[in-house]
Amino acid sequence: GTALLLTIERGATGLGVSCLVGMPLGWAMGTWTWLRELLDSWMQILLSVPPIVIVVVGMIWLGPTAGVVVLVVALVTLPLLATTVRDAVAGVDPDLLDMSRVFARSRAWTIRRIVLPAVAPPVLSALTVAGQSVRVTVMSELLSTTTGLGAMVQRARTNLNTDDVFALSVVMAVLTLALELCILGPLRRRLSHPSV
Repeated sequence: GTALLLTIERGATGLGVSCLVGMPLGWAMGTWTWLRELLDSWMQILLSVPPIVIVVVGMIWLGPTAGVVVLVVALVTLPLLATTVRDAVAGVDPDLLDMSRVFARSRAWTIRRIVLPAVAPPVLSALTVAGQSVRVTVMSELLSTTTGLGAMVQRARTNLNTDDVFALSVVMAVLTLALELCILGPLRRRLSHPSV
């Protein structure tokens, strides 16, 4: 029970950091071309670095701590969120933006009525990385901490407790599925069909 809560807490913290940094950064990259050109290559580098490398570098920087797990989840999910928001903002229909200028609509109205409806669906799809973040969290724990589901998997593997490894795998699969069915799915439906 405690291990599961620790894993959820670490994954949620990493994903939260990723959202707090990645979404505004993606919005800025989609808005200003100079920033997009400056940061695009860095996003591609982050997207191509295997999570295991980030775990190793994180352990060198922070030691074998829970901070490594949060860092890995944040760095693995951030470039995906940032590039998705960047592409969604850059892809907003310019004719609609011109029309809002012609009719002298405020910037807040334009964002609420034109930009957000165009950006929400791809961003919500990108948030399915929450499911991936569970796997990344467990993998990071397996390699860098002595607590959490990942550490339990490592102990079970070391002690050749195959049944424990399978049981923990089922727990992780159920956790990912519950996240999708109870939180992400309803959120996507609500935002893609807002009540009038």
